[in-house]
Amino acid sequence: MNLQLEGKTALVTGSTAGIGLAIAAALANEGAITIVNGRTQERVDRAMKSSGAAHGIAADLGTEAGVRAAITRFPEVDILVNNLGIFEVKAFEQIPDDDWRRFFEVNVMSGVRLSRHYIGAMKRKNWGRIVFRSE
Repeated sequence: MNLQLEGKTALVTGSTAGIGLAIAAALANEGAITIVNGRTQERVDRAMKSSGAAHGIAADLGTEAGVRAAITRFPEVDILVNNLGIFEVKAFEQIPDDDWRRFFEVNVMSGVRLSRHYIGAMKRKNWGRIVFRSE
């Protein structure tokens, strides 16, 4: 398949394993300059090797500081896949407010912060893709 992604830069958050890694590998296979993300350099290095990604960044994108690090290193992308997400297996009524706040910060605000930054350049180029993936 040719999705015409040659030369496009793609950032896939939470992409050192699972679906995120598969997405990164598929984008790299389509010719996109792919960036993988995880919280440790060791996992990022492994993901780069197995996916064919051109770049990687070890940063906790569930934090403002982690997002700042990513956008400083990669100020523009053409494709943003917001794949980062966490959960804990607990009964709904047993999840305290602090956990809900942490889930919201990681699962929602990470994508909001990145999208808010990257969308301007996408609009100026009249081309870009932002995907939010969740379970």
